[in-house]
Amino acid sequence: MASRVPEELVEEIRQKVNIVDVVSPYVQLRKRGRNLFGICPWHEERTGSFTVNEDKQIFHCFSCGRGGNVFNFMMEIENLSFPQAVAKVAPFAGVNVDDSLVNNGRTENVSADVRELRELYADATKLYHHLLVNTAAGEQGLNYLHGRGLDDGTIDAFMLGFAPEGNVLLNFFTEQGRDYQLLRRSELFVERDDGSLVDRFSNRILFTIRDRSGHPIAYSGRKMSSDDDQPKYINSPESPLFNKSQELFNFDLARNGIRQAKEVILLEGYMDVIAAFQAGVTNTVASMGTSLTPEQVQILGRNAEKIFISYDADHAGQAATKRALDMIQKDGKMAAQVVHIPGTQDPDEFFRAEGADAFKSLLQKNVETPVAFGLRYLRDGRDLSNQQEQLSYISDAIKLIAGEREPVVRDRFLRQLADEFSISLPALNEQLRPLLLQQTANRTHQSNQNENRGNSTNYSSADRSQEEFVSSQPQLVSGVEMAQLILLDWMLKDQEVWLQVTANPAFHFSDSNFETLVMLASAYKAEHNNTTTVDLASFMDYVRRPELTRILASFDSIADDLLTDRTKVADYIEVIMNKLPLSDKIKTLRREYLEAKQTGDIARLRQKGAELMSALKQQEAARYE
Repeated sequence: MASRVPEELVEEIRQKVNIVDVVSPYVQLRKRGRNLFGICPWHEERTGSFTVNEDKQIFHCFSCGRGGNVFNFMMEIENLSFPQAVAKVAPFAGVNVDDSLVNNGRTENVSADVRELRELYADATKLYHHLLVNTAAGEQGLNYLHGRGLDDGTIDAFMLGFAPEGNVLLNFFTEQGRDYQLLRRSELFVERDDGSLVDRFSNRILFTIRDRSGHPIAYSGRKMSSDDDQPKYINSPESPLFNKSQELFNFDLARNGIRQAKEVILLEGYMDVIAAFQAGVTNTVASMGTSLTPEQVQILGRNAEKIFISYDADHAGQAATKRALDMIQKDGKMAAQVVHIPGTQDPDEFFRAEGADAFKSLLQKNVETPVAFGLRYLRDGRDLSNQQEQLSYISDAIKLIAGEREPVVRDRFLRQLADEFSISLPALNEQLRPLLLQQTANRTHQSNQNENRGNSTNYSSADRSQEEFVSSQPQLVSGVEMAQLILLDWMLKDQEVWLQVTANPAFHFSDSNFETLVMLASAYKAEHNNTTTVDLASFMDYVRRPELTRILASFDSIADDLLTDRTKVADYIEVIMNKLPLSDKIKTLRREYLEAKQTGDIARLRQKGAELMSALKQQEAARYE
């Protein structure tokens, strides 16, 4: 376990670091008013609800509720312990942290099973690499890799390996006395019907797949034999370490290059990425030999603003490019372009023949926008001299162009269609217009619909009116909840308000988390000899618990002018103490109403809807008393 990091060191780093410098590599921030806003890195959204307050050195997402200081951010974004987060942030502050104070491995937050499996894969990787580079058995595989243009430094960097015939790995671990059940769970072996194990990989070059921290977690084995009955590649199945939809080949080595360039290059195969790395292009990844997944897109979107896709030029590669573009555009966080390599070379061949500079030139001069690629892809396999196929292509092309949000770009592609097929531009615009209206309606509907809108229950007009009234009422923060938030914020910032509230023996916050924060704040004040204000960023380190730091981070949404007139403190206390029963009743009724709706219980839905309407009207009337 890591030692406790001295408080004075934590405070020194916090005082010297700027949270914006730490957050910016993960989130693209834009200034809006006094804060900076961006797309939250923890959930999908199109409008930025993630905010950073540079003055207070805190972050907060209004959608998912995450919030805290610079250390909380690093702990959540990288899944680190507190000491590890301190060590990760320290370089941004220009502070050196003694290695003895932190655990450089990331084992604190993983189970014993994962830790044992990581050790197993690390030992397997070392053995396979040794067999490749130092034994006669691996000579054929080493010659193959050299023939593909890889040097020894690159082979070492990627820990490529070789699995000979026979149960070499099983014998190795058996001699070490490794637990049978651990070997069985590892997926390094195939289990026979009688329970015995055999090596999964035999007579194959192994491409080592690593997680984001650089731990080996899986392999892809290329056959060395000419046996046509054997598949060319065999891949590790998913395991407790390996979820292929959430991993990207080479991401651990490419991450710094991606963040520095704010660009990522997505290639199709392992050899493409390795050849790029050897040529000096360090921001390339591959999607594990499968179609790009939403999880992989989100990982890349947290680290890059722009993505270049350079898949093979064959039909399968172009189809994969189309799927990847659709997914990236749906996510909406990265601008996408397609790199078109001349001729029939794949990226691996191009890097070996032309080098990094030539590829970088392609990124400037030989790229296509998603619409340009889509139009070219739509032509594939079509006979455009045939009138029917020509009309079909034009119809599909207009649908594709309608997805482009920039009017100038849409107009340019429409003019190209008009010129190529001798069609009037007004006629094309006439066909485009309803598609644009439909897309606008779809976007509006998608942004407004709530998670329960998909229920298929049939309602009467009275039920709809009831539902419209209920859904129109404020749901995110009630008056009582807002009163609690404002009052606690005020107490931490103003000692007189603190004394006024704590002097009332009958008062307590309705939310146990708020009560916990008051107790922690009292202890914090005593330890820091603080009788005035509480330093919010420092208090977050004292609190540590995510559900509590999120409340503290949400203080940033409270306007300063709400914390000026101390005569209002009594009003907030009154709201919390006297209006709490009604607030709790509304919460309960709202939950019961939604449960009835989800289960399709119309009778109960109407009953709870009526009760909820009555309570909401009572709450509304109380606001004007």
